[in-house]
Amino acid sequence: MKIFKNLFLLCLLINFKPTYSNSLTNCLNFTEKYGKQFNIPDKLLTSISLVESGIKKNNNFVSWPWTLNVSGKPMFFDNKDDVLSFLKKNYKNKNIDVGCMQISIKYHMNKFDSLENMLDPDSNVKYAAKFLKKLFIKYKRWNEAISRYHSSVPARKEKYLNRVKNYWADIRQKKIILHINDNKRTKEKIEFFRRELSNQLNHLES
Repeated sequence: MKIFKNLFLLCLLINFKPTYSNSLTNCLNFTEKYGKQFNIPDKLLTSISLVESGIKKNNNFVSWPWTLNVSGKPMFFDNKDDVLSFLKKNYKNKNIDVGCMQISIKYHMNKFDSLENMLDPDSNVKYAAKFLKKLFIKYKRWNEAISRYHSSVPARKEKYLNRVKNYWADIRQKKIILHINDNKRTKEKIEFFRRELSNQLNHLES
């Protein structure tokens, strides 16, 4: 009986397809990764990403990697190719913020190898985490670092800080549910059941 149970579980894991695609969740995966790596308060970087590129997808509020802000107007694209095509045609003539963390081309483009690198969720979020941590080191307070991530204008700083804090509170209170792809754990489970199944088959044959 156990062998059939393990076989069934193995089939489920092998054929499992997450409800949320990588495009839906990779901002979150990287904000959680680099938030920890740079010792940023828990879920703060994720909260900032929701302010910067948040959109409702499949009934969930997520930070979307293929997001631009063009001269103050948010633009959400379906995929990487579409957003890159737009960027290559327009980035020299417009004030544009890019990706999960809405990095400004005007002020930060020289820190990246290319537009594609700047848009890439991994490099986009990592740069944002480093930048936020530098602001904290300079100003000694997280509230000031959060505010200045967006602006140095007092009124804009206060409004932005309040938005980030609202999302941060919603995450802690489970009003926003975070869905993180844990591909490593899924692979480990598959390998475990494969080994179990192999051992049991060998036992039956012996």
